[in-house]
Amino acid sequence: MKTDILDVLIELAKRKGKITTTTLSKKLGSSQQTISRKIRELDDQGMIARTPHHNGQVIALTEKGRGFLRKRFLELRDIIEYSKGEGISFGGNLVSGSGEGRYYIGQDKYFLQFHDKLGFRPFLGTLNIRMKSVHDIRTKNEMEKIKPIVVEGFKKEKRTFGDIQCYPCVVNRRVKGAVVIPDRSHHPPDVLEVIAPVYLRKTLSLKENDYVHVELRL
Repeated sequence: MKTDILDVLIELAKRKGKITTTTLSKKLGSSQQTISRKIRELDDQGMIARTPHHNGQVIALTEKGRGFLRKRFLELRDIIEYSKGEGISFGGNLVSGSGEGRYYIGQDKYFLQFHDKLGFRPFLGTLNIRMKSVHDIRTKNEMEKIKPIVVEGFKKEKRTFGDIQCYPCVVNRRVKGAVVIPDRSHHPPDVLEVIAPVYLRKTLSLKENDYVHVELRL
């Protein structure tokens, strides 16, 4: 079987430490020439760190390499779960918003409904996720076919605030929240907003462009 860079990363992760190219080639059943070529590719992408060794060189995963594996794991898990009908889950990369979420979430008539209908008082702000894969966008479209919990719109000072469709979810398998889709959204179709009772960026130690997993709980 042809060795892929993903195979190399997985083997490095399984070793939970460092490994020489000689040992790596034996574990993967590939020639040292093949492994050396994959190692150069990974090094160029910043996914591994290399140091000299009397048997060749020692390779260790970098944070970027570990992040790549986490992203692939979540994407594969989503695909498997979705195909088996075990749940609806998807994800995307964290992106910064305009700050408008804080304004809308903080409106009294919205805020009270979130508490009554979703069971929590939301943090004043939304987590914005940009979907990139075909699977994630397809799943988002499937989600919108499901009957949502509706937070009703209202009028205030001659201004109309539209309904908000809500889908309870769990973020990164740790924090309960909800995907929210306002009738009047300023975001493009590939960006979704998530609310929760806590500041998700801080609670989940998220940074810009981190992959975020969302699993619906309907």
